[in-house]
Amino acid sequence: MPWSTPKRILAILIAVIGAAYPVLAYYGLSHFSARIVLGVLLVLIVARAVLFLVSKKIGAALVTLAIAAIITGISYQTHMQALRMYPVFINLVLAGVFALSLKYPPSMIERFARLRHPDLDDYGVAYTRKLTCVWVAFLLCSAGISTATALWGTLEEWTLYNGFISYVLTGILFVGEWPVRHWLRRRHENRNPSA
Repeated sequence: MPWSTPKRILAILIAVIGAAYPVLAYYGLSHFSARIVLGVLLVLIVARAVLFLVSKKIGAALVTLAIAAIITGISYQTHMQALRMYPVFINLVLAGVFALSLKYPPSMIERFARLRHPDLDDYGVAYTRKLTCVWVAFLLCSAGISTATALWGTLEEWTLYNGFISYVLTGILFVGEWPVRHWLRRRHENRNPSA
């Protein structure tokens, strides 16, 4: 069943809020209590899970609800830590999804590559598998840094890394991979003219 326009707008709005979460949390914490900001976060996470359910993405809905449950559990200790752990969970979930695609091929990057190149050759499959490994390592490192900023950093440091630096690093990896891919492809074709 196709999505209606209001559902699409809501999905886009929730995605934008999710991407801007660290900055919004920083702003919210300077004007409201951690309990109120945490409540808004949990409402948004559950709304995201509902959107996944509506679109029949049961696995994504369960993972999203699990994140909400973990954040709720952490909030019994401290609301501030629960708020700061959200980017950690997002990085870990993405790393897990990418890692699972290595165990159950095709790899995540191969799936993306086949959208443009359905006839991906053996070299392309091997390259996308290695690139998926790079993304898993990157996401785990980002989760580690997010954890460090959540546990030991100031709110400003946490916001700077999770709301800016992590996106810049993601962009560098995403854009920087393109020339590397073309250089490696040319080198492969020069070594294997029949390929």
